[in-house]
Amino acid sequence: MYKEKPRSPLPVPHPQFDQGFFIFEVEKMLRSAVLLLAASLALPIDAQRVSRLTVDSTPTLTLPWGTWEGKPYGEDGETTIFKNVRFGRPPVDDLRFAAPKYPKAIKDPKQVQDSTYGPSCIQAKIPKENVTVEPTDDSSTQAEDCLFLDVYVPSWALEPDSGVDEDPLPVVVWIYGGAYIFGSKDLAFNTTNGLFQAYDGQGIRDESNQGVIWVTGNYRMGAFGFLAGSTMEENAQPNAGLHDQRLLLDWVQKYIGQVGGDNKTVSAWGLSAGAGSILHHLTAYGGIVKEETPLFHRAVMWSPAFQWAYDRAGALEDTFHKFADKAKCSSKALDCLRKASTDDLIIANQNVTSDALKLGMFPFGPAVDGDLVPELPAALLSKGNHNNCSSIIVSHDHDEVSLFLAKWVDTEEEFSEFLSYAFPGAALADIRHRIEKQYPAKFFDSQQKMRMRKVLRDSTFVCNTRQIYNAFHNDSTVYTAKFEMPPAQHGFDMFALIWHRDVAVSELLKKASEKIPDFILDIFDQIWPAFAPRFQAYFAGHAVAGDPNYLSHRGLEWKPTVDDGNELTNSLKMGLMYPDYAHPFFRSGKDAQNSMENCAFWDEIAKDISALGEKSAPLVSFREQLELR
Repeated sequence: MYKEKPRSPLPVPHPQFDQGFFIFEVEKMLRSAVLLLAASLALPIDAQRVSRLTVDSTPTLTLPWGTWEGKPYGEDGETTIFKNVRFGRPPVDDLRFAAPKYPKAIKDPKQVQDSTYGPSCIQAKIPKENVTVEPTDDSSTQAEDCLFLDVYVPSWALEPDSGVDEDPLPVVVWIYGGAYIFGSKDLAFNTTNGLFQAYDGQGIRDESNQGVIWVTGNYRMGAFGFLAGSTMEENAQPNAGLHDQRLLLDWVQKYIGQVGGDNKTVSAWGLSAGAGSILHHLTAYGGIVKEETPLFHRAVMWSPAFQWAYDRAGALEDTFHKFADKAKCSSKALDCLRKASTDDLIIANQNVTSDALKLGMFPFGPAVDGDLVPELPAALLSKGNHNNCSSIIVSHDHDEVSLFLAKWVDTEEEFSEFLSYAFPGAALADIRHRIEKQYPAKFFDSQQKMRMRKVLRDSTFVCNTRQIYNAFHNDSTVYTAKFEMPPAQHGFDMFALIWHRDVAVSELLKKASEKIPDFILDIFDQIWPAFAPRFQAYFAGHAVAGDPNYLSHRGLEWKPTVDDGNELTNSLKMGLMYPDYAHPFFRSGKDAQNSMENCAFWDEIAKDISALGEKSAPLVSFREQLELR
């Protein structure tokens, strides 16, 4: 029991700001802001690597389908970007709803390609109350032809015959989040200094002393990337968005060496849906098919999240037909959908998404397909059916669910109705009964939203972190963390990850919530230059050496997590006003939210749901599929 076209800004989640929580904390913050800055002096800076590339030195990246030129990036000139590198054929016509393919080779691979074209994939709009930065020109920034990537390389590493640090550099591949329905490699915020590119990895690259290569790429979302069900399994590609990501990772394995990257030291990073995607890659094909070369070797997952989707012939097939109906493709649905106009599919995608969000559900995301996703990840992890990963960091926020609560659930009957949407059908009646028994109304004083909050927190967010630890800690080094910086809501840790010294964090936070008082924003501006670099140094160290302490200098030691039998210990808490004034933003401790007491129940639920499912289809490796295409 529960005991270079400038990119238009893209939508970001809108936190439901809890002003009472902030007022409770603010007195301590005001008293201590200056002290915290003094106690958390800037990290010692190593001798900086400086590029000697000249204007005439134009680095290139040559692929079988063309050549991309590197361009200087940033004001200091220490980074070279290979922008909008195509890594997949346009997924249109017969390739719509199909597995991605590498572009066709051309006769003259040295032909320089246009790096100004690289639209985002089609996105659905989330409700207005959850959107603060809307696209200003959807038609020019989004398209089905969207499989492009960016590579950010320290310019010094591209110098010919430099003789300095000739070992190849570790690589970080960033997989963006967005509930599997929106997002882009080109997420940007409008600031007083112009567009702030969120996913260029600048903070991490700076903390690594320009010692990592950063890669990020687009993948299909919504119905374009995550249609599933029996029809898709027979005639198309379920989880196409995950396959796009795997093609991106495979591209890194094949080609990152051209720009000085080490394909044997690749880290997959992601937040929210990005982290949930990485979790699915860790359990890809049930761990049975071993790739000749792993797609990545280390992983960092902030708030890995996804809605359980497993009823292949039922709910998933129903969603497919709802989408087809709204696209006016009731007859010969898949053939019709492949011939339909992009505009018709955009409208259908938006309508299905909006209908589901009104119920507090998400219609699209990773789904059991009997192949890449043979079962729910929780069931696979509990059985040890996963791929190898040498070192893992997994983190969650203190408040993961405020953004996602269904507003209409107020009564016990409505709570039961919500469960019927999440776990539909007569076959799961016993599952629903067990959940209601595990989270009894009386325990929550009949406050159904609080009851739903705990169910969603455990099933969709924090128990994923526990399941990852349980599965990997014997053979891998696992570090866990909990983000507690107010308001500590889902996605708030992104602002520590993406921040760098060229922008005031208040400008970014204003885009996330207009409800944060100005005096709170002023405090964040004071503490962020001390907090964020230390936060980033942990993760940069993990990318460089597989150890978050490698670049933390005088920072608090982050020890591998161990299990005390119920709670995970050595979890790094990241927040404010911890008792050690040498490390005011960090402390090591236990994490009660993802305890075995809370999470063992969901392991059993996942296994029981899998036992009710269909038998898995024959497993075929990703690279075997590439050869067959």
